[in-house]
Amino acid sequence: MKTNMNDDFDTLNEKLAEFVKQRDWSQFHTPKNMAICISVEANELLAHYTWTSPNGQKSLGTGEPDRQLAMDEAADVLLSLLSYARVCDFDLISAAHSKLKRLGDKYPVESARGNAVKGEEADLTDSNS
Repeated sequence: MKTNMNDDFDTLNEKLAEFVKQRDWSQFHTPKNMAICISVEANELLAHYTWTSPNGQKSLGTGEPDRQLAMDEAADVLLSLLSYARVCDFDLISAAHSKLKRLGDKYPVESARGNAVKGEEADLTDSNS
């Protein structure tokens, strides 16, 4: 079932704001604290992949993380990011669209396709022009 992502996003944002308000947590939600929270939550997601091989096979006694645990950690990252955007008073969707446009300009398909090198390390200009 496909849903309207903007409506879902707005609803999630509203539910999160109410959740925070009910617990009087806004007093702790500063830009710095929320930025730290994003990093902590992202690292908790990453921790589930520690000691696994690139293909997900067991390495040193561990394997792919439990799907539900990974989804929960990814959700924590999203919720923290939404809280950061709310605290900093910016539209995360507009910011993402703008960033994607700039990335498209910086990494045109013709020269960036299949090239994992980023930024100044890469000469992404067409040498034939």
